[in-house]
Amino acid sequence: MWRAGQAIFALQFAGLLVLSWHLWHRFDLTSDFATFYQAWSQIASGNLNPHLTIFPYNYPNYGYPFWQSHFELLMWPLALLWWVGQSGFTLLVVQDLALSAACLVALRWGLELIEEYWPARGAPVAVAPALLVILVVNPWTYWTAAFDFHFQPIAVLAVLLAGRDFWAGRRRGWWWLAAVLACGDVAATYAVALGLSLLLSGRARARTGLVVVVVALAWLALIALLGSGKGSTVPYSYGYLARHPVGTGIGATLAIVWGVVTHPSLPAHTVWSRRHELARFLAATGYLGTLSTVGIAMAVVVFGANALNASANFVGTDAAFQNLAPVMFSAVGLVAVCTWLVRRPAGRPIVVVACVLVVAQALYLSVVWTPRVRTFFQVPPAAASALAEVKRRIPATAQVVVSQGVIGRFGGRRFAYPFLDSFPDGQTVPVRVRDVVFVFTDWGIESATSTQTAAAVSYVRNVLRGEVVLDADGVTALRWSAPPGRSSVTLPKG
Repeated sequence: MWRAGQAIFALQFAGLLVLSWHLWHRFDLTSDFATFYQAWSQIASGNLNPHLTIFPYNYPNYGYPFWQSHFELLMWPLALLWWVGQSGFTLLVVQDLALSAACLVALRWGLELIEEYWPARGAPVAVAPALLVILVVNPWTYWTAAFDFHFQPIAVLAVLLAGRDFWAGRRRGWWWLAAVLACGDVAATYAVALGLSLLLSGRARARTGLVVVVVALAWLALIALLGSGKGSTVPYSYGYLARHPVGTGIGATLAIVWGVVTHPSLPAHTVWSRRHELARFLAATGYLGTLSTVGIAMAVVVFGANALNASANFVGTDAAFQNLAPVMFSAVGLVAVCTWLVRRPAGRPIVVVACVLVVAQALYLSVVWTPRVRTFFQVPPAAASALAEVKRRIPATAQVVVSQGVIGRFGGRRFAYPFLDSFPDGQTVPVRVRDVVFVFTDWGIESATSTQTAAAVSYVRNVLRGEVVLDADGVTALRWSAPPGRSSVTLPKG
């Protein structure tokens, strides 16, 4: 099974590369990718404290220093890869490698649990193949690869490596834990969950689990004290749980925790209302693995945090990358449950039946959801060619304002702003340099309507007197020379 897994996940990695190249070539990369691409390229070019300009934080201001987003320190060493090809596609390659490697680690961990806990008599003929199948067909791996670049897949790989080593009593797990924490505040919650799993697994690992929890919580506290974690938007995402307005930092976190403790009905209702979305993720592993000490803590912590977010998007299919950790741990947990069941009376036939049902559930979910990854394929070939031509014509020092659904590949510059038009009085954008290029399109996963985009095009063309760079195949690019002293421009509400 291990040799088969190595071959299969190598093929999976190749397939993910094809998927990523399609997304890259077609400009099907949104503002999330632009955020990381901007930071990555700026660090590589020598700006060790890059400022994000992609998200309108405290609008009409935009962004903050990258380290204040999620404290994703791993971006700095990752920037060394810029010199491999000097292309943002490298980030997608890294993500694809992390996804396939995570599947391979989960398989290896599961096989090691079988070697350690399976009874001496009788081969685990159903369990290992079941684990391999559910890891291969898991649709959320492919959905994660299809939505831009994020640090969560790298964190999932690192936390699986840490969990495998800690379970086996290897000190190397601490190095992998450091890698988890270097992926930021979201990844630190994975470390908390891993520590809780170790605590639940028994006396032999309890001390290690306690230390892991303390270290992860201390890391989260440090992030809050330093003023980072702004990307998690705690006041907007979880402030409602405090039942009064909250700011940022440890005080806000404590207020939210106190609100949950004193008014548990509100979070309980919120999670219950999103149970179907959570079940859809767990269905990838047949639910059973969540009952194990390996899977339960990760499911409670990660699913709990995402389900309690004020935005339901965090448990939507597009946010598969946010929910991948409990899915992978539940897959390993399936093996743990089976090694426990097989020791019970009539355990072997129960295990066989359970594995068959789990595989059937996983295959059904994959058939339904894996093809739907095409939802991220929004830009047709002609429009992609037009965008590529526009990108070639834009000077390296120019500022760009690009429709957010295709801004991803335009993010590798110092001043890049998304066109969103999600504000009541139109969208105000800073003017940081005199040479500004606007790129508008209805293709891609856009937040602006066609009417709003048309109004913005008309304003730049007729009021600002922008020069047409290209107008073809649903893509309009206009170049504008801002007058001296002009510090912002407001695109009208369509």
